Amino acid sequence: MRIGFLGPSFPWRGGISQFAQTLAEKLADRGHRVFMFTFKSQYPKILFPGGNQLVDKAHPSSIETLRILTPYNPLTWKPTIKAINNWQPDVLICSYWIPLMAPAFGFILRRLKKVRTMYLLHNVKSHERWLFSSTLTKYALTVANDYLALSKISVEELKSLLPENKRKNIILLFHPVYQKSAVKNTNDDSSAKRLLFFGFVKPYKGLDILLKAVAIAGEKLPDLTLTIVGDVYGNKKVYYDLINELGISDRIKTVFEFISEDQVEKYFSECDVCVLPYRSATQSGVAELAFAYEVPVIATRVGGIKEQVIDGVNGLLTETENPQALADKIVDFFTRQDREKFKANIRAQNRLYSWDAFTDQLLAYLK
Repeated sequence: MRIGFLGPSFPWRGGISQFAQTLAEKLADRGHRVFMFTFKSQYPKILFPGGNQLVDKAHPSSIETLRILTPYNPLTWKPTIKAINNWQPDVLICSYWIPLMAPAFGFILRRLKKVRTMYLLHNVKSHERWLFSSTLTKYALTVANDYLALSKISVEELKSLLPENKRKNIILLFHPVYQKSAVKNTNDDSSAKRLLFFGFVKPYKGLDILLKAVAIAGEKLPDLTLTIVGDVYGNKKVYYDLINELGISDRIKTVFEFISEDQVEKYFSECDVCVLPYRSATQSGVAELAFAYEVPVIATRVGGIKEQVIDGVNGLLTETENPQALADKIVDFFTRQDREKFKANIRAQNRLYSWDAFTDQLLAYLK
């Protein structure tokens, strides 16, 4: 089968690019011909205050890649259509997560010839506010033949946008666990209690809520610390000011920068639990990354995260927008929970939600 991808892939950084690249490699391993039609430019600088958008390393695989599309530049849309039609994939998998991409994707997919099209849905409704968000998303999504959702909430949101005859063309899978080796915990001080916040820092991810929770939980846990790792969208000063205002600077380590893949293990080996204090979510690649390293997760009960984090099994769930409730769960984790049981459960879960299982189920649907 000839399978094309449209959207971010190498050399663009971030979870959506990594997801597409990993899936493409799994499909190629099974003997399929794969081609990535990716971006010349992804976001205009005004919409990407986080710095560099590219991965600074050599191409990770032999997957053929063409950087051709700038989604906010209509002059690149027709050349993209021509390139896809010339390569003539049996199926084109298009990654969707934000309304900025909707005009380009909707325009391109409507003009492909004899190509089965599938949206890979990381988000249906955006976490940030966009003008005409629903109209743009509907324009993009209604044109496709098939839809691959990673959470139940995406299915429900998608059904509200699609005509009745297309709702049967949705396949619900899951966010696979990235294949990592369990890290050796480097906690030499058994009294140390170490939290990790990992990934891009955006307002909807609730870092401010976590900082307030650390201040509260720290009253009962003198050795509690938090490491924050990730590039900040916006002004870092907001978080530095809050840390100083709460009087917790001695508990916080900030690494406000993008972390390359070869550095990730270091931070997961230096934590006891990963915290996702999100205000909203569809599903979380960070949660699956934590599970890949057999690290439990404390998360808010939002969106598809409550499908990934099973309360009392592989982590703990709490309500959102509530620093006190989050603090209580942090204290509970360190004082009452069996962390080795969490890890055993995570190992069992990882076998079920592998990339191989995901790829097999996707291919079965496409055939």
